[in-house]
Amino acid sequence: MRKRNIYKDIVFLAISCAVIFWSAQAAGYWFRQQETYDIVLQSQSELTEDVVREIGKIEGLYQFTPLLSSSVTIRMQEYTLEMALTGIDFESYPLAWQSAQKEMVLGNTPFLFLGKEAFASFMDSNGNAPGKSQIAKWVEKYQELELTVIDERGRERGAKIGGIIEKPTSGVFMQQKQMQEIYGQSAKVTGGCAKVQGEQNAQKARELLSGAGFMAE
Repeated sequence: MRKRNIYKDIVFLAISCAVIFWSAQAAGYWFRQQETYDIVLQSQSELTEDVVREIGKIEGLYQFTPLLSSSVTIRMQEYTLEMALTGIDFESYPLAWQSAQKEMVLGNTPFLFLGKEAFASFMDSNGNAPGKSQIAKWVEKYQELELTVIDERGRERGAKIGGIIEKPTSGVFMQQKQMQEIYGQSAKVTGGCAKVQGEQNAQKARELLSGAGFMAE
């Protein structure tokens, strides 16, 4: 009876493991190139039609949804927040919800959606931020809060909070269609949400956009 060559078995096992490993790596790489990656980009200035067309030429990009922006002051109780309100398309913008009202009638009353850390950015007349206990009360009772939104022309509108956003954690958002109807004259396109197919294409797109002066996340 021939003696089994254990060294040959070890070599064969090592080769088999290597083949399985590299096959798994190749499969993982292939799947990552089929996935969709969201890139949210912002600019310091308004995007022109020419700029949007250039963005549309990015390799792998198959959808670009513009974002609206309008400078407002939000007043809540004795606190205020000056910021750029962002109008988004909820179906295309990458959001993770913490909580949201199930039923909302979007009419002339602005419905705002706050990142969970946005409450900490409010300030009182002395420049003090709300305490943690105050923020916790706001988050718990957000549906009952009464807000006032003041636009660039000084016009005031009563507003409600429609939900709290887990991610992104900061920022105040509004449904794009309602924002166009209420703040159409002051709302400007200063960014957008790009959907890019493939991990490699997404990485190149972020580098290209960052090099062009955009903030790309």
